[in-house]
Amino acid sequence: MIVHKIAFRNIFRNKWRSILTGMMMAGGCALFGLFFGMIDGTYGNLIDMFTRDHTGHIQIHKQGYLDKPSIYKTIASADSIGKKIESIPYVNSWAPRVYTPALAFAGKKTTGVTVMGIDPIREANTTRLKNKVTKGNFLSASPEQEVVISDGLARVLMLELGDEIALIAQGVDGSVANGLYKVTGITGGEGKSYGESKCYIHIKTLQDFLSMDEGVHEIAVVLNDHSKTQEAARLIAETLNDPMIDVDPWQVVEAQFYSAMQADLKGNRYSIIVFTIIIAVGVLNTILMVVLERTREFGVLRALGTRPSQIFQLIVLETLFLSLLSILAGTVIGVAANCWFHTYGITYPTPIEYGGYLFTRLTSEISLRSIFVPPLIIIATALIVSIWPAVRAAKIVPVKAMRAN
Repeated sequence: MIVHKIAFRNIFRNKWRSILTGMMMAGGCALFGLFFGMIDGTYGNLIDMFTRDHTGHIQIHKQGYLDKPSIYKTIASADSIGKKIESIPYVNSWAPRVYTPALAFAGKKTTGVTVMGIDPIREANTTRLKNKVTKGNFLSASPEQEVVISDGLARVLMLELGDEIALIAQGVDGSVANGLYKVTGITGGEGKSYGESKCYIHIKTLQDFLSMDEGVHEIAVVLNDHSKTQEAARLIAETLNDPMIDVDPWQVVEAQFYSAMQADLKGNRYSIIVFTIIIAVGVLNTILMVVLERTREFGVLRALGTRPSQIFQLIVLETLFLSLLSILAGTVIGVAANCWFHTYGITYPTPIEYGGYLFTRLTSEISLRSIFVPPLIIIATALIVSIWPAVRAAKIVPVKAMRAN
């Protein structure tokens, strides 16, 4: 214990040197914390925007639908499945959907569109589609001959609110389905990439249009916590226990987007390595300087009978105590900075597009990783770089050390 006491008191022998070294470690810890908070905040917002806009955290389909979509691959009992998954932990809401490609006519213009049949109430509770309606109104709760179209489709067909659009598609019975719908709302806006050539109608209206029964092509599930996606998908699959139904997390549904995000995250690891090296070099330089300045002191200690292992412990413990005090301050600063950026964020002068979504603000997130990982990195780095100076001090020859200038 005497070595521990001496090591702790030695921190305060040269206060300015300890303060400067401590500031370096505390600053590194705070920057690491802010860095992790920014990463978690950015990707958390990205995932939230991506999943809450359309995809959902989990999607349920007929087996093989994702690989080869078809209007014939339907889930027969959406309400029954919905009631089952509502009892599963983490599930916030769900929404059934029906899809079909169609040919859209308006006046003398025509184009191909994706028609999406939605339950207006459940969709509004599950995704932000209702909030994307920038002109007019969202779909009525009861089935009507009305349609909400994307801004891109409105510009292609030169449609305005109140205009009519004709849709032609193939029904599930092989007949030619056609219908005339009134435009009640337009999503998105000029310069936004959301919802290109899409139109949304009531799910019952689309089922009648396609001569379908009550089957659906997709059930989108939104969770309370996106980090529980894999676990929730497993629980849903176990609850449904139907080999003819696929339950996929958004990482599988949007595999290309997820791969791009993972590649970006790997790139951030190089930034962490660079940060770590800078801090390690700074700490190593300081400890080496301490060892050189105290060469005569270590020589006297060795001459009085102090064992080399105790000199080694002394250097390592001094580094450990200083790093503990530093990370305490650094963690507090890092958490405070993350709180500020989480609340206020940084508004981009020009919105940034990533994966088809526009970001207007950079925010941070207070996560366990941003709190606990930076201190561990700082302590591990400080202890590792203290080994060589400690070994050098332990090998000091007393006579030569005491003659050193």
